[in-house]
Amino acid sequence: MRIAVVIVLLALLSPLGCARLGARIEPLPLPQGAPAVRDVLSSLARNDAALRTFRATGTAMIKAPEVESVQVSRESVLHYRYPNQLYVIGRRYGTRFIELVHADDAFIIEFPTRREYCHRVTEERFETVTTADIVREMFRPEVWSDLSPRDTRIAAYDEATQSATIEIWAMKPVPWLRRIVVVQGAPWVVLESKRLDQNGGLIAHTIKSNYHELDQVRYPGEIECSFPGEAAWMRFVMRRVDVNIPLDEGVFDVDARAAAAARRGFTRVNIFAGEGPGVEAFAE
Repeated sequence: MRIAVVIVLLALLSPLGCARLGARIEPLPLPQGAPAVRDVLSSLARNDAALRTFRATGTAMIKAPEVESVQVSRESVLHYRYPNQLYVIGRRYGTRFIELVHADDAFIIEFPTRREYCHRVTEERFETVTTADIVREMFRPEVWSDLSPRDTRIAAYDEATQSATIEIWAMKPVPWLRRIVVVQGAPWVVLESKRLDQNGGLIAHTIKSNYHELDQVRYPGEIECSFPGEAAWMRFVMRRVDVNIPLDEGVFDVDARAAAAARRGFTRVNIFAGEGPGVEAFAE
């Protein structure tokens, strides 16, 4: 299974001790001035609700196990629409060589210069993540409004930097720490997110920085994401971001795009079975 290929295309993205009272994670002692976890979650949820769409241009840097050097695409364009629709255009020397659409769990990857495409109606699973997980970890790892203060807590607070560490717990079958988030505020933004498995192993690590605010919406100018179980790493540096602009409804219609590719004579390939362009094609 060729996780490196999919990561490149998308770019063009043990429980700690606790005292349990019923089904609640007990709060920890914190310094004076520490925020309430409920207030932090509400602030993050409001910002997510306000950010309905964005379009960004910039540079994507990718490191995959099959490629020794870091691959760089300086002409990437990303279109994102809440909650999980992503359209990516990758250009090299002004020519589109990759287009990807991810909507819900379905996706299509087109290789215009090769006249090939890969189409899936459901998410694809790798060793530790799925294609849908990759999109979520980059842009919206949690639905903050759905989290309960009973399952979350502030684990640390630094008054000097106005940053707080939040633990997010899963309660079944027994309580286990599933995510650690570092936020800064207020208003609050995510600086770092670590997604863990039930044994405390790191599944995904995301760092966001260089935040900007436009029309009271906060968004990062840089996103760095790694998936240790897949030995993959990516970084996005966005030079221009337009928020809450109208996006063409048709670009997110995966099935319609697949039908259009077939009509144009594109060959359908299965990149997960080793068909289509190899990793070396991205290094050209």
